Amino acid sequence: MKIQCSCGAKFAFEPAPGMRANPIHFVCPACQTDISQHLDAIVRQEFPDAAAISARESSADEQARILSAPVMIEGAPEAAPALRVRRQASVRPVPVPDSTAVENTGPKQCPRHPEHLATETCFVCHKPICQKCLELFGYLCGPLCKARASSHGVSVPVFEGQRDLVEAKRWRKIVRISWAAGTVIVLFLGVWTWYVWSGRHPKEMFSVRFAVPAMSGQSAVSGKGQIVFLHGDTLARYDMEQKKEIWSRQLIDQNLIDDRVDKEIKAIQKMIDEANNEGREIVPKMPSREKLTRQAQQGTAAAMELKLRGQNVWVATPGKLSRYDWDTGKLALEIPVKSRYGGLIAMGDELLVVDVASGKPVANRVNLLTSQSQTEEIGAAPKNFRLPGGEANGDEPIAEKKGLAGLLMGMPGKDKDKALDPRKVAQQAQNLSYPARVAPPAVLAGSLNQERALSEMDDPGKPKGPATRTRKQEDNVSLVPTRDGFQEFTVRLVESKMVARSAMKAAPGKSVLDGDLTVTKTAEAANEILNEMQRSRGGDVVYEDQSRYEVTIRRADGKGEWTGEVVSYPHFFPLKTVSLVAAGKSIIVFDKANRKLWQSQLGYDLHGGMGALDEENAPYGLGPCVERNRMLYVFDEAVLTAFDLSSGNVKWRLPSVGITGLFFDDQGMIYVNTTTASPETIRYSRQIDISARSSAVVMKIQPDSGKTIWTAEPGGLVNYVSGKNIFVVQSFLPAEEDEDDSYRVDTGFEKPPYLRIKRINPKNGRDMWDYYQPR
Repeated sequence: MKIQCSCGAKFAFEPAPGMRANPIHFVCPACQTDISQHLDAIVRQEFPDAAAISARESSADEQARILSAPVMIEGAPEAAPALRVRRQASVRPVPVPDSTAVENTGPKQCPRHPEHLATETCFVCHKPICQKCLELFGYLCGPLCKARASSHGVSVPVFEGQRDLVEAKRWRKIVRISWAAGTVIVLFLGVWTWYVWSGRHPKEMFSVRFAVPAMSGQSAVSGKGQIVFLHGDTLARYDMEQKKEIWSRQLIDQNLIDDRVDKEIKAIQKMIDEANNEGREIVPKMPSREKLTRQAQQGTAAAMELKLRGQNVWVATPGKLSRYDWDTGKLALEIPVKSRYGGLIAMGDELLVVDVASGKPVANRVNLLTSQSQTEEIGAAPKNFRLPGGEANGDEPIAEKKGLAGLLMGMPGKDKDKALDPRKVAQQAQNLSYPARVAPPAVLAGSLNQERALSEMDDPGKPKGPATRTRKQEDNVSLVPTRDGFQEFTVRLVESKMVARSAMKAAPGKSVLDGDLTVTKTAEAANEILNEMQRSRGGDVVYEDQSRYEVTIRRADGKGEWTGEVVSYPHFFPLKTVSLVAAGKSIIVFDKANRKLWQSQLGYDLHGGMGALDEENAPYGLGPCVERNRMLYVFDEAVLTAFDLSSGNVKWRLPSVGITGLFFDDQGMIYVNTTTASPETIRYSRQIDISARSSAVVMKIQPDSGKTIWTAEPGGLVNYVSGKNIFVVQSFLPAEEDEDDSYRVDTGFEKPPYLRIKRINPKNGRDMWDYYQPR
């Protein structure tokens, strides 16, 4: 019901039967006129018979509900003659139940939504409201009560499930998520862009450009920002932070180089004179003095070795060990070394220099940290005494002194007495330019015919094929330095037995040269010619040493001796807590007192020397025998085997052909440098295939189970492992051009030299960054 005051203010209210017994008191807020009597008259008119109803509705809760004041709904003119009442809807009297009836106290229905039961009451008019009303208006029954609460300043609690609030909250959440997702995407794109264009490429912290190129060099970092390097024959120290040279000096005496060149020229001239006097068809050619000087300088520089311990700068050269002052670079100490008897032997921070000139081997230990040295006598020098890496007093055991030749693209007959190395030939062929890869069949065919003619001219009656080989009946004694002193290792031949076997496939029944030779058959034709040259040189036959040897190992003081027989020539490997004798496919393990612990068999022959037993001297990994955490890892030609060090039981085996070394990280994981070669390359080790591609492979292995975590082909071999830093090195250096070789044809498409360093991820073996230098 709407009413209008005499001042023009309009109000709306809902009459109720209880207002007859409890008249409402209302004063117009606009003109302060009391219009309670008019409202009471209207209520009495609407509810004439309400005595019974007012008696039942006199409770406190009903009175509080009835006291809802009329609300002014709109402005009006400033004055009005009288109070006007406009009925909005006719209100019928409510039937009054009998006084004896029981009041219904059960759940009430919602007036607005009869299909729902009321769960709350309106905070303003106290009408029952349902859950749907709560979702629409909160604790109010409709827009009218909402307007009353707003105009009277009534504080209404907030219903968390109200539709408007839920919708606003949902949109706020969507906006926050959208902003967060957008921020993450922008950050990801920024980081990815930085990583691709900058982050994945290593930054040069320090670099030095040299005016004169060199073919050899080393470097070592010491202290904070200090680097010492050996570039050719230049020894220098630089401050990397200030990027300046502290000192540098040349180590090669040019007068000594000139003397060597003079002697070499005289020797070559003597050979030329002898060939001319004897009327030979092939006469040696005198190289230029500049070429001989360059070769002498490069050879002398390549023989130098840099060793840095703290602030002690050592350079080892054939015949001497020199220490240079850290501050000035001047020569501070020089120790003569007789390289014939093993030269310098590295033992951690010590270098051993052994001298047998007096008849008694004397070991001089030089501490690289303190520069102090001490001398100790080892004992009498037996016949054929030698040190690992040195020369024996007598002849070496049978060996391939001629070596193996590479791809025959130069002067015919240059290496006609050498067998071919299949790996070297394939690598050189793959690095040729495209025009040079098409030319080999013609060039090789000419070389093969000329070699045959030269062989007939040298000795027409000389039998073709390999000669029979035997071992010499001699004792060979090695003096092996270990962490616990020297070990004497004696090998005596008991029975010589060298078994020859073919290491090549049978020649094809039909030659590819008999048909039309196309570009697609170039590699096949070159393989056929090279394999024929291999057979003509006797390179198709290899010898397996099945001789019997008596081996004796004992300490230099004569104690702890063991003697036994093995098949195939034996090798001695001193490890941290044990020593190992390997002969062919068998290994024997000893303790430090030379007591035999156990013996085991391998699937293939074990090759390799002592050079890779020390981490400092193993640029591509330790091997072939490595002791680590009470385990012994041994790799032969095709299998890596893990033994329990105390019992000799095999823990696991990993087949892989061409393993070169093992690295270990700080968690004990094993990184294996190996290849993709197949076992067939072992059986046919002299078979040549220039199209064969055996790439380098890195494998990460669990040490306890031998499980392969990942396998990667990064293009090179692992060269350094420290924590999460794993670096792979790959390089190519073409053969030095011979200015006197008129058979060499340059096409301009030759593969240039390069150096590539990669850092790989220890989790998956993928490249993290790639540093490339095309020089």
